[in-house]
Amino acid sequence: MNRDNALLSRLHQAARSVQAIAPLAPDALDRHAGYALQRQALDRRQGAGERLSGWKIAFAGAAAQRRFGLDEPVYGGLTDRMSVPPGSAVALSALIQPKLEIELAIVLGRTLAPGDYSDEEILAAISEVAPAFEIADCRWQGWAFEVGAFLADNAAAGLYCVGPRTAFDPRRHANVAYRLECDGVPRGEGDTQDREDTPLANLCWLVRRLLADGQPVEAGQVVLSGALLAPMNIQPSTYRLHMFGTELALAFTADAAPV
Repeated sequence: MNRDNALLSRLHQAARSVQAIAPLAPDALDRHAGYALQRQALDRRQGAGERLSGWKIAFAGAAAQRRFGLDEPVYGGLTDRMSVPPGSAVALSALIQPKLEIELAIVLGRTLAPGDYSDEEILAAISEVAPAFEIADCRWQGWAFEVGAFLADNAAAGLYCVGPRTAFDPRRHANVAYRLECDGVPRGEGDTQDREDTPLANLCWLVRRLLADGQPVEAGQVVLSGALLAPMNIQPSTYRLHMFGTELALAFTADAAPV
């Protein structure tokens, strides 16, 4: 077994056993090698019957990029098996070391063939937007990684939940307000216009990066455009995200539901 296959097997076993594994040495994987392993793992998941349902953006802010010596964000893949229905309950015992992220989900309405696109052309491909939760779940112990290892871990993509969808309006949705509550207690709020990394700018970056990397950008795919609040530890509670005049609720339980 070569090094890449051995590492993918370790990551796969970490997910199956719900146990984090020891971090890699800092220079073990560079960004290019990390993306290559990510693609191999996504290919394996699709070969096992999962459908590539979208993408997530990570490290969109300048501070995170400086920490990892990056000059742009990074991405990971989403599959249909990662999708959680709104209003359902997620067992924390089935996750390794999860963190909750508040996201704006962007749904593509048409496929973009390889080529050069202006921001306006990319935005014209959006059909809908929605509130979303991402449950990031890192397989490296203590969330300790360098960028290559993070990418090999599929950018810590765990689960995601997309709420009620709204038809996209490029003017009205250039600025979106959001508010998070946990069991009725405010946990954070803001609006996208005040961010250095706005969701629509992040989407334009992602489309160009995916096409340059030979990845498909297809109608129906969902893009999680980057965390709107700092990732937070998850308590057994119900979280409610208010956005677009709608609410997305997701409950977390300490143990798996009885059969």
